[in-house]
Amino acid sequence: MNFDGFFQRVAKTTDITTQKELANLLGIEPAAITLAKRRGVPKSWMLTISSMFGVNPNWLKTGTGSVYLHDQGKAVFIPKVSAKACAGAGSLELADTIVGELPFDRSWLGKKGNSGHMVAMEVTGDSMFPELEPGDTILVDQSQNQVADNSLYVVAVADTIQVKRVQLLPGLVVLFSTNQRYPPITLQGDEIETLRVIGRVLWSSRSYA
Repeated sequence: MNFDGFFQRVAKTTDITTQKELANLLGIEPAAITLAKRRGVPKSWMLTISSMFGVNPNWLKTGTGSVYLHDQGKAVFIPKVSAKACAGAGSLELADTIVGELPFDRSWLGKKGNSGHMVAMEVTGDSMFPELEPGDTILVDQSQNQVADNSLYVVAVADTIQVKRVQLLPGLVVLFSTNQRYPPITLQGDEIETLRVIGRVLWSSRSYA
């Protein structure tokens, strides 16, 4: 997707007037915009703008069709990414390739967090059973990466990405599984520096297939 055309359409339908404002909104470095001018606009940028402002993503991409989504103001489409949150031993699947979109009510999302920084991802493994099952989809707000004690988060520890309940204790961070067959993971000292909180889990769907 050509950056100049994309930016002109963004400016036409939002209050963004400069490339710096666009970078701030997307939570990216200015260098990413320079790269997009050479290689094209990532699909995730288009979906973020679409979800935040109700703009038709196809119009953002091509400049053709209706400017706004149907039922503008009601539905927000959250990108589903190929990364998987492992409820088990952990697996390094951090690629952010977008594989689909999920519609959510705009007013509901507004009460939960920042829709522009939300992604959906699939759960693998059974360490959070029965709270979460393999194949479930979870909604993660990446802007909520400051831990609220005992809440559910997607976290990266060393080379794994996992979904766990996180508890803060003096000098310790403990990652809990709902399935009692999995012991807690306790981090202390320098080990805490290996923990990266990707985002808070706000919602889950149950797969019956």
